Amino acid sequence: MKQFHSRIKPLAFIGLCFFINGCALLQQFIGGENQPTFSLKSVDITKITLENISLKVITSVRNPYPIALPKSILDMNVMIEGTNLAKFSKIDLGKIEASSSKDLPVDVLMKYSDLMDIYKKLPGKELLDVKLDGVLNIPIPEAYQLAGKKSFDFPFTQGKQIPAVLPTIDIRNFKIIKPEPTSIANSAKDGASAAAMNYLDGLLSGKKTSVGSAAQAGLANVDIDVATEFEIALANKAAAALKFSDLKYDLQLNGEKFLSGVPVDIINNGTESIVKVKTSFPLKSLSSGIADAIQKRSSDFKLQGLSGLNVPGLPDGTMNFDYDKKGTFKW
Repeated sequence: MKQFHSRIKPLAFIGLCFFINGCALLQQFIGGENQPTFSLKSVDITKITLENISLKVITSVRNPYPIALPKSILDMNVMIEGTNLAKFSKIDLGKIEASSSKDLPVDVLMKYSDLMDIYKKLPGKELLDVKLDGVLNIPIPEAYQLAGKKSFDFPFTQGKQIPAVLPTIDIRNFKIIKPEPTSIANSAKDGASAAAMNYLDGLLSGKKTSVGSAAQAGLANVDIDVATEFEIALANKAAAALKFSDLKYDLQLNGEKFLSGVPVDIINNGTESIVKVKTSFPLKSLSSGIADAIQKRSSDFKLQGLSGLNVPGLPDGTMNFDYDKKGTFKW
């Protein structure tokens, strides 16, 4: 019996050593304050449309241990001013090398209408709080596992701010300028000037009788340009200061392409910018649909294009505003 007990003691001692060693390894792994950390490096607005706003969120996970972490799982909520706008579940971060950090870019697409609801509650606030709230799950390598413990959860909360931006776009002060009689006479040949004058009178006088297309009026070969002026008003429904630049536009009336271009005269005034457009269209290009809209001085319209948006606080200062506005306007 004594011999049996004498054999057990060394085995128990060895087992105790393994247990202590395992505890030490586990303690080394969880490391007290030396734990994996999750950080929010940046939040940037990358693109805006009249339907959605895109955010690029750059996060980082730090592995403080002298061994690689084969896999890490991330659950995360993205909130703006306390409203949860995006939820990410079970994101596999992949392998994180020993004693290193790994960046994780996350794209967040937010609805324009959701942000509008937030802005209505915060009039005058130029910067909005963005918060990431979640849990980082780190599996424990097999050599460090003890008593069935296979992973650790590390809750986190991180925050940044973004400018309060919600641009909108409209058409203002639209007008079509009738060419001077001398200009018409110089441009129209073989007696077509009288036909052009009559057509323009009917087109721009506001009479209700349809004038039809320019081709139907016999003006398909008459080279007369008709001057057109209007303003594209860009404004921010939120509070941050905006500066619009490099605008391109494509204007449709009654479902047909009418005008397009790249105006250079942009007047910026804090939260509003006025783009003054001075252009022209060939009279001979008028279809019956466009002519009908001009004659009635009222039309369904579609305004599409791209503008640069300069916002204080953005890293490069500029982002894209893709607009696609539909509606009805009168002039």
